[in-house]
Amino acid sequence: MSETRALRDRLEQTQAELRRAKGHLEKLRAHQARELEPLRQQLEEARREVAGLRRRLQELESPKVEPAPAPEAVKPGPVMDARSPNTLVALVRSPYPLEPALPQLTRLLNLAPVDVRFRLAQMPPVVVARLPSSQAEEMRTALRAEGFLAVTHRVSPRGEQDWMSAKRFRLEEQGLSVEDAVGTGRHVRYAELRLLVRGRRSITLVEEKEDEKYEFRGRVPRRVIVKVEEKREQMENFLWVLGKDFRAAFTQSTHFMGLGDQLAFTVHENLQRLMGELRRRATHVVVDERLVQMPRFLMPLVEPSRSQELFAGLLFQAVDEGLWV
Repeated sequence: MSETRALRDRLEQTQAELRRAKGHLEKLRAHQARELEPLRQQLEEARREVAGLRRRLQELESPKVEPAPAPEAVKPGPVMDARSPNTLVALVRSPYPLEPALPQLTRLLNLAPVDVRFRLAQMPPVVVARLPSSQAEEMRTALRAEGFLAVTHRVSPRGEQDWMSAKRFRLEEQGLSVEDAVGTGRHVRYAELRLLVRGRRSITLVEEKEDEKYEFRGRVPRRVIVKVEEKREQMENFLWVLGKDFRAAFTQSTHFMGLGDQLAFTVHENLQRLMGELRRRATHVVVDERLVQMPRFLMPLVEPSRSQELFAGLLFQAVDEGLWV
């Protein structure tokens, strides 16, 4: 009996040590994952900077042809060069397992295997390239020809964005009507809605304040009022509604009287109730709430401030083409 008890005690002791070792290993893995993400972001930023410097160097080395001056009466707006890398190429889903597909992707994307792995580690849709529109379409066609679900999305200049910031809205019988702050209205039928994206984002608010200081000229100080800018970060909840030729953003600036009896006290609750009402009226719509947990989401090859917007654009493209399931 004593030998059996000793063996049982030894077994329990070994199991306890194993549990402690397992717990320690899980903590180490979590710590490593937390440290790895900032390093990935820094590496991607460095790569973008190097790519920008290379483009700048090529522009400086290439001969420039001055365009003929336009008539004074005609003031054309900014035009994006068709040869500029203005289109994103993304995979709707990362291939799993990756190893069998890695040689194909390395060849199609013209990237090193380590770069392919890095790109595919992001949240889908996964951006793999940013190219001029014609080259982007060629890459999308080549990827699809070899079985990869790929989409493209144009990165429009900031002045050409077609998003409407919703100030007021009405939930009508057949569709959603939205007005912006100046009263411009747009309407979309519920049948034309495709995607609802709810999330949070970090915004920087700049306030101009007056401060006073004293200037000494001789022995008499002089009081001077100066204007200073004060910046502060704030988290903003949003709901983006995307449909056929329709983009609307609902934020803390929106008046939610259109909810009627469902009107709540907070922006967070009102956005949730508006999303629920749209889902009820458009049962086919796709809902994505991953950006709620990622207010500082970064996407490779784009400006950090536009990562969430372009992520939604790529996701809409995948949904509209029936590739997102």
